[in-house]
Amino acid sequence: MNTLSVPSSPAAIKKLEKQFAKEANRESKEVKRALKDVQSTEKDKAKAQKAAAKADQTIEKITKAETATLKALNKATHQHDAVVVDLRSAERDAEVKRQENERVTAELEAKKKHAAEILNAQLAHAEERQTQINDLKQTAGIATPDSRLSDVSAP
Repeated sequence: MNTLSVPSSPAAIKKLEKQFAKEANRESKEVKRALKDVQSTEKDKAKAQKAAAKADQTIEKITKAETATLKALNKATHQHDAVVVDLRSAERDAEVKRQENERVTAELEAKKKHAAEILNAQLAHAEERQTQINDLKQTAGIATPDSRLSDVSAP
């Protein structure tokens, strides 16, 4: 405000009153705008707090999901490692069993061959013994069932 000098006329007082009224009106509007601005800023602050709280909740939720996913990943990795170990073990066992099968197959073939050789030798020895017996019986003059058959069938 200006330094007041006492007005001398009623018109000057009226003019001063009008000026004071305008000034009061302007200050009142300024106060209203400031209060409205404060209210708007308070609303913005409340929205910002709410958004920050929601963001924190989202972070917690995503952190929990990440932790659960990490646990699942670790479990799956552990299971995979265990299965890989089992697979390697099964492959080794299969190889050992294949080798054992090959060994037993070779052993079986060798024993079959040996048994066939023994059987052939036995048959040959049996024929040889029979031939010797037949020869001995012929030399001794004893008839053999084979010789009777050959005598009867031969006319």
